[in-house]
Amino acid sequence: MNATTSKIRSFNRFYTSHLDILSQHYLDSDYSLTEVRILYEISESKTITAQKITEILNLDKGYVSRILKRFLKENIIAKVSSPDDKRAFNIELTDLGKELLHSLNNKVDEQINHKIEKLSFFEKENLINSMHTVKNLLSESKPVRSDITYRHEINPGDIGYIIYLHGFIYGNESNFSNEFEKYVIKTFYNFLENYSPEYDRIWMAEYNNKIVGCIAIQHQLVEEAQLRWFLLDPSFRGLGIGKKLLTDAVDFCREKKFKNVFLLTTSMQDKALEMYKIAGFELTWSKEVQEWGKVFSEERYDLKL
Repeated sequence: MNATTSKIRSFNRFYTSHLDILSQHYLDSDYSLTEVRILYEISESKTITAQKITEILNLDKGYVSRILKRFLKENIIAKVSSPDDKRAFNIELTDLGKELLHSLNNKVDEQINHKIEKLSFFEKENLINSMHTVKNLLSESKPVRSDITYRHEINPGDIGYIIYLHGFIYGNESNFSNEFEKYVIKTFYNFLENYSPEYDRIWMAEYNNKIVGCIAIQHQLVEEAQLRWFLLDPSFRGLGIGKKLLTDAVDFCREKKFKNVFLLTTSMQDKALEMYKIAGFELTWSKEVQEWGKVFSEERYDLKL
């Protein structure tokens, strides 16, 4: 068993025990968690068959059949002829079944509220965001463009988190030393010390209220600006986020009537360099340097507007 598997199993043991779902009688009812989940699926669907339930919950067909027979006997569900196929039957909750599920849902709400009542607002937000992350990582569906939101208002903690992302991503992808993070801190200090809402801006892409990408424009001279801190979490590449951030930054420069926008980068940033060139940036100078534990070419690119 590797470390990742061990940690996941440890979490599973904690979570199932914490929610009291191991008992055969879920929430002190006469039903197991699986049986309650079947009731939930029936209530959520206008038309559902026994076969569909087995597919959704990945359960044995015979096992589901036995549960449904019990529900029929207790008048919790009813079979209704399908309007599309007279040989098939849809399953619906009876009034008694709806009352039962409503009662169980109220108990679940009470249980959850009790378990989180001592958490602060920020702890609750962290809990929900973490659950959302787990759900998306284990789901077959991955984030799509519509899941990403953008903003340019600077909130408390934003800059610190962006500095962390630079250190973490460049440390792992480019193997830069801790000196690089020190450099990023200095550049952000300069940015904030001379920040002008009229001519400076930083854009952030967020997923699930968490920054996954950024870019900034910092004014230099009256007619010149610098593009800085173009970064994207590797997990979110390929969704068009970087293209949008870069486009918004260049459009901002045109709106503010800068005549030139430049950026400083390294020859190691292949993907970013490709995007800069597509956007019209041209290499204006290059020199070999030894910095942050690596030897590379430091490069400047300019875009005349």
